[in-house]
Amino acid sequence: MELTISIKEQQKITFFLKLLKEFDYIEIMDIKEDEIIFSDEHKKMIKSRLERIERGETTFKNWDIIKQKYEKNTL
Repeated sequence: MELTISIKEQQKITFFLKLLKEFDYIEIMDIKEDEIIFSDEHKKMIKSRLERIERGETTFKNWDIIKQKYEKNTL
């Protein structure tokens, strides 16, 4: 049997998934997050930043490198 559940409060998703994993007879098959809709203003900002990168006016760093930096600082 398959069951679809919609969790309305974002902050409770982690707790709910942790709870489900404790049951050996429940297998989590797939997790689908809601589609994020960006505002026109946000789309323009991203487009502008990408254009600056293409023109060589700025650079960017890989997300994994940035994430590691902040993970080290959280301890």
